[in-house]
Amino acid sequence: MIMKNQNTLQDTQSVEATTFDYDNSDLPRDFDIRIEVAEQREVLENL
Repeated sequence: MIMKNQNTLQDTQSVEATTFDYDNSDLPRDFDIRIEVAEQREVLENL
């Protein structure tokens, strides 16, 4: 039986952790309300 070498792609680049900006003060208020409603709907559907 002949075994072939399998070259695997290895990610050698390090990825720096970035902090996510949760500030949504620059978004319109109705957008924020739609997000809250969607989150509440998801919670209620999972009960």
